[in-house]
Amino acid sequence: MEYGISPLPEDPVVAMAYVPYQNCDKLFSAEQGVVMGTMFPILNKPFTGCGGRKA
Repeated sequence: MEYGISPLPEDPVVAMAYVPYQNCDKLFSAEQGVVMGTMFPILNKPFTGCGGRKA
């Protein structure tokens, strides 16, 4: 806290998050999950680095 000013408001508002249920009907194998970084195919979102366009 520099100069007596707090970076946070005095009365912060509590947020409420909504997280939808995920269907777990399809799973990667353990080996695929390690390679892909997730066990759930629906969460497999590879980074393309081209704004969503494949080079």
